Amino acid sequence: MSPSDPTFSKYTTGQAQKYAKERTSYADELYRLVIERHVRTGGALNVLADIGCGPGNATRDLAHSFDTAIGLDPGTEMINTARRLGGSTSSGKPIQYIVCGAEHISRVLEESCPGVKGHGVDLLTAAMAAHWFDMPKFWVEAARIHPPLTRQKFKKHSSVSERETLAPYELPPNRLSRDLYENLGLPWHTGDGAPVSHCFPQGEFERHEWDRDGVLSNGRSFFMGSERTTVDELASGLETASMVTRWREAHPDSTANDCVRQFALDVKEALGVTEGENPSLTVGNATVLLIFKRR
Repeated sequence: MSPSDPTFSKYTTGQAQKYAKERTSYADELYRLVIERHVRTGGALNVLADIGCGPGNATRDLAHSFDTAIGLDPGTEMINTARRLGGSTSSGKPIQYIVCGAEHISRVLEESCPGVKGHGVDLLTAAMAAHWFDMPKFWVEAARIHPPLTRQKFKKHSSVSERETLAPYELPPNRLSRDLYENLGLPWHTGDGAPVSHCFPQGEFERHEWDRDGVLSNGRSFFMGSERTTVDELASGLETASMVTRWREAHPDSTANDCVRQFALDVKEALGVTEGENPSLTVGNATVLLIFKRR
């Protein structure tokens, strides 16, 4: 995450713990696709670094395939929460969590992790975090991690539309995420015609997308899996959105008219139920996976 993130990096302990609870992990099929493609193209399973790891949900899942795993995030309380939740690697080593932004990973990894210096990182991941990175700086940092490596960025995207109430509190990175990284800065994209980095050839780039705008790619179910949830549970998850955090900071005395409470009321009204009821829904997410191979 870059300084453009004014929210998650300043989370309190309670906010980070709620984020860890409400933001569920990713589908096993997505992890399998990432790991199999990494190994198939010559990637080793020694060192994993997960950038913008937050409380470490994806880090813990991916760590089972690697000897060493490091999660990095600029949010101190996000990292403190990740450390409390722990996790271990395939060799039984504890996952290492470090406070660090995406724009400084090479130095911090080499200084903090003896196994990285000289060997580098085998797989570098960013799970629903790259929209907060300063991408030109990130690509330079990624190229500095010594050996050729496969890079994966994956995200899941809620199919729930943002309400107009939150629009003034949406930042450009939120729009990057909402649009499934269509306008994310890639290594060969610059304003002056010169690529940010020559280390990630465009010909090796892959983009995989599933279930955009709620249209099921296979016509049957969401790639990331569908789940049953109640309206109140859906609203509770919405509370971890950065736009909601900023709305509440701007409206500290608006408990009765809270944006999340109003969202739940609107959904219940659309379903034709009263405020006291809590109907269940089937929900799912759009998913995009961006894969880069280092030259």
